[in-house]
Amino acid sequence: MDNAIYHYGKKYIKKMIDILLATYNGEKYLNQQIESILNQTCRDWRLLIRDDLSTDNTINIIKNYTSKYPDKIRLIEDDKGHLGLARNFGALLEAAQSEYIMFCDQDDVWLPNKIELIINVMKAAQQRNPGLPVLVHTDLRVVDENLNVIADSFWKLVGIDPQTANNLDNLIIRNAVTGCAMMINRKAKEISTPLPAEVKIHDWWIAMNVAKAGKILFVPVPSSLYRQHGGNVISAGRKKTFRLSDCKNGIVNHYKIVRKVVPDANPVILTARILVSEITRKIKRTRKRA
Repeated sequence: MDNAIYHYGKKYIKKMIDILLATYNGEKYLNQQIESILNQTCRDWRLLIRDDLSTDNTINIIKNYTSKYPDKIRLIEDDKGHLGLARNFGALLEAAQSEYIMFCDQDDVWLPNKIELIINVMKAAQQRNPGLPVLVHTDLRVVDENLNVIADSFWKLVGIDPQTANNLDNLIIRNAVTGCAMMINRKAKEISTPLPAEVKIHDWWIAMNVAKAGKILFVPVPSSLYRQHGGNVISAGRKKTFRLSDCKNGIVNHYKIVRKVVPDANPVILTARILVSEITRKIKRTRKRA
């Protein structure tokens, strides 16, 4: 059997895992992220990168790696233009063809055993749940831009209980799965693609679909250094006064996305739950910024 895949007429050796890296103006930390993937103890992977029209040196960094590691790293080139983060990952998902898929931020550092740790849990889960969509996710170690530890547990830092992630009712209200810490199987990809245009958070969309039709498992140890810096600091932002009107767009978009996953949900109850969730989230953020 030919263990190869074809993309735009080019032949590639199929790997067990496709790692999806969405980039945009990521020159500052991109080398560290890619090097941490190259240093993984598990070697049966392929890194797919799609750049979202960066204006810095990101694309040259990527091409340097694709020329050095043509069998391991590939740049997805298309004419789709600038898509934004979620749709950039959506385009990568469509290009992925391996049995397992992982998601990668451009500014983190993977711990050396990350893939090995997650794939072992994934394969065991598939044996117990043959034919089902499966998602496995881990905790993260939060660090500053120089990799100094801020918190040993991202879950504890932001108040996430990972045991709630396998419950669709809980995920409807709050995402408990972080994309850069998760792996999905092919079945999970099939039920989650294509990503609807309304989706702004790809990991939340995938997690809800898997929770509805399959299994979500968590590993209570960090698998990456989750870097916080000027462009992505948790809860960063200006001090604001809480206004109900600030929640309007979030509530409407939240409702549309959830209805796509759970079309038979009671609209009155669903709206009330989302309203409470959005207001609570907004109040908490306002207090943190005060």
